[in-house]
Amino acid sequence: MPPYAPPTNRPGERQLALTRASREIFQRRLGDVVRTCVAHSPAAAAAFEREVGEAHDQLLSTHSDDDFGQASELTASRLTLMGDDDLELDIRMRSLGSHLREAAGRALSRCQSRYLTLLGWSTINEGDEPLGPEVICLGLWALCREAARGLEEALTLLDRIEQRLLRELPLIYSEIDAFLASQGIESAPTQRRQQADAGTATAQPPPSTATHGQSSSSALQDAVRQQTAGTPPASSAPLAGDGSPQAGTPTLDTAALVMLNHLLARLTALEARTLATDTQATNAASTSAPRSQDLDLPPGRPEAIAIDTMALIFEAMFESDELPDAIRAALGSLQIPLLRVAIVDPALLSSEAHPARLLLNRIGHAALGLPRSTPSEHPLCQRLCRLAATARTALGRQPVDLDAPLADLAAVIDDRERTIRLAAEPYVQMVRTHESQRYANQLATTWLRTSLARTRSAEIAAFLETHWLQVMISAGAGEGPHGERWQQHSRTADDLIWSVLPKQGPDERKRLAGMASSLLKRIAEGLDEIGLTAAERKPFLDRLFDLQTAALRNQPAAAAAVPDAAPAGRSANRRSDGTGDGARLLESDGRQIRYLGSPAGERTVQTAAATGWQVGEWLRFSLPDAGPLCGLCCWQDPAGATVLLFNPDWRWAVAAHRSLVDRQIATGEARIVSRIGLFDAAAERALRRLSGG
Repeated sequence: MPPYAPPTNRPGERQLALTRASREIFQRRLGDVVRTCVAHSPAAAAAFEREVGEAHDQLLSTHSDDDFGQASELTASRLTLMGDDDLELDIRMRSLGSHLREAAGRALSRCQSRYLTLLGWSTINEGDEPLGPEVICLGLWALCREAARGLEEALTLLDRIEQRLLRELPLIYSEIDAFLASQGIESAPTQRRQQADAGTATAQPPPSTATHGQSSSSALQDAVRQQTAGTPPASSAPLAGDGSPQAGTPTLDTAALVMLNHLLARLTALEARTLATDTQATNAASTSAPRSQDLDLPPGRPEAIAIDTMALIFEAMFESDELPDAIRAALGSLQIPLLRVAIVDPALLSSEAHPARLLLNRIGHAALGLPRSTPSEHPLCQRLCRLAATARTALGRQPVDLDAPLADLAAVIDDRERTIRLAAEPYVQMVRTHESQRYANQLATTWLRTSLARTRSAEIAAFLETHWLQVMISAGAGEGPHGERWQQHSRTADDLIWSVLPKQGPDERKRLAGMASSLLKRIAEGLDEIGLTAAERKPFLDRLFDLQTAALRNQPAAAAAVPDAAPAGRSANRRSDGTGDGARLLESDGRQIRYLGSPAGERTVQTAAATGWQVGEWLRFSLPDAGPLCGLCCWQDPAGATVLLFNPDWRWAVAAHRSLVDRQIATGEARIVSRIGLFDAAAERALRRLSGG
């Protein structure tokens, strides 16, 4: 797939670039599906893609928030001279379109909602969507005209294509939605009109799902409430300037006040002893958090439940193998200050937005990707330890104000991820170059297959497959199939094939005599591009003279010996034609990329969790021959097929077909760890223990 230039920041140009990229995903992914069903007719697949693109563009250019029925008008304008068979085919096509819309479901709704935001449209009529099923049906009309010789053949072809489209279409819409999301295009509720007479219907946005933290918060709060059996916490009293409850509070009896003051004093003394024995807090992570019985608290008190729950949460954090010891020590230094917060502020266990909770989550996020063996001297570890010390000081003041530490942590996260993405740029360029070469191989292989079908001469066929294929690959990698070099070299091959066919009349002989000299010059220019020496090209050029002489005389040329073995170029390009690009190692300027392509024809089902992940997120995943890795998604191609994951501690990068990563996410082998808060995940594990699980 050819690389795309990053969209410009200028609004009009950016909108145009993203619209073109979205259409390209739509065309190409649909083309992939169709080509498997009409492998015998590349021209039919090309006609399908071309019609889909043109219909998309026409709907864009004719959209109006005030007009109805553009889809039917578009269909009528593009379907002319309908006969009886066409009418029956039209009925089948309308049924197919309904099936596609039903199968696409919410994936279509999400994609179209984001696409409307990109285009700046307020409403759209059902059937008028530039990326809608009706556009696909128009493409299928063009395909049937090209590939089917009659009604029965067309209906059979549609049955075969429909089954694949029903499976693949939700994935295609999900890819476009994920691409637009990665470019910052928001999804918005859309006003969608029905074409029928039922009037205007408003499509509501899909309900938002609870986040990881929200589900654990509410469940944890319920569990704590059940254990306290309705006993009011002593911490319901307002606090004095030193953090102790104020005396004379009507809702706080004397015994509770004495107990709470005693508890907070014991925690303060315990913290002082811990810091005195280890000023760097290097052993804090291995020290168990105090439990309620250690502090002589009566069982069942809300304060005792809060302390024991926080102890379970910290134990769950430290059981993780994903944190370096230095970060675990920084977290450990916050245990007792956070116990005090949990005692006087029950919202810590019930609100996912509590500042103390955000503090732990952001420390965990900032440390994502650090190996467990990372030393305490690592710059990031040192910076996070300093921030933890600042936060510990803030937690000891009243009122507690964590705004500054939270802002500093956010800056650390942004700076680190920006630096990682910048360091990944050379690897991104390597993948772009490789993807461009793969795409050029695909184009050239398709071109070769079509050209060989029109070639009668074994010598010409061998030349095209051995040498001219390399010329076409070079042209495709440089400018794509619409570039001047590709078009020129393609015409040269066409003229070469024609030049050795027997000439039936004086006009054909005159044309050949007139073009022979220029044809040799064009062939030489193409061979120069791939560095073929004069000695290597001489045997073919000599043979070409004999073949053209025989063609002028309308005689078959004498057969020349053709090697039985396949040319070296043939086997090489069969391997790199892009139909399957398994694991390989890309190397350039001392850099390495573990490149994991997709097996031939593979498209795996994406789960809801896998669909939305994008550039800027951390993924924990596995390589076939290595253990779990955690890397930042630094790039994906605009069509969403290939992603680049990088972590400076690897000293190499991973490029993978998105379906491979999505498959791991679907099976639980991979996780989007930047969406899982450190505190939230530990709270879930603590909840399971509280529930006896």
